[in-house]
Amino acid sequence: MPQVSERPPPYSHERLSPPPPLQGDVDHRAWAFQLTFENAREIVRWSVLQTFSAWIDNWVYKGRNVCKSDVQEAYHAAPEALKQAVDWQLKWDTPVVMFCDITRRWHEHVRRKEAGTHEEILPLRKFEHEFDAASPDVQYATLLTVVAWASYNDRVRIKTPGRDSLAQVYEAASPSLKAALCFSLEMGLDLPIQRTQNIEDKKALMHEIVERNRSQVPQWDMQGKAAGLW
Repeated sequence: MPQVSERPPPYSHERLSPPPPLQGDVDHRAWAFQLTFENAREIVRWSVLQTFSAWIDNWVYKGRNVCKSDVQEAYHAAPEALKQAVDWQLKWDTPVVMFCDITRRWHEHVRRKEAGTHEEILPLRKFEHEFDAASPDVQYATLLTVVAWASYNDRVRIKTPGRDSLAQVYEAASPSLKAALCFSLEMGLDLPIQRTQNIEDKKALMHEIVERNRSQVPQWDMQGKAAGLW
């Protein structure tokens, strides 16, 4: 666990210990988040607070500066995608100012690739689990990928499969189509994929953005130290 410096940054001066769990926080998830936040490196805490402020989707704290004393309340009020974004930064001790869900998905994809744990093609049960956990828009785009793929690559027209036939369709799919379906779910895409080049183009952009984000960290660290934040 990264060590917190003896001189906490200004944004953590309001309270020296976390407040008690919120009344509405039944599973104490927001409280547990704040405890993890308190034990993170200062630059990661800074990026978490910046992510709360920069998140582009509508939510209670949109566009507001979230200070340390508001962390538990902000996390409790945050949409699930934002919760996952700040959880990711703390879990992997990685400062990234995330603006939307796709930013987290890009960084997680690259992290898994670098760790050697990424699966291009998921086992059927895992694929079905990811499909069922996706939003309706992503589910529909994934099903449409089957249709778009057949139209572009095989020059045939097929009906959009339903959830009841998804397992059969997935098992019968070519490796390239399986990879496309898995990529659609992994990235949370709301538009279908029709060819492998679509995936390669998105991956190229993904790696470019992730590397750009990583390159900003030394500058953030230097600026934070110069400003006396850590």
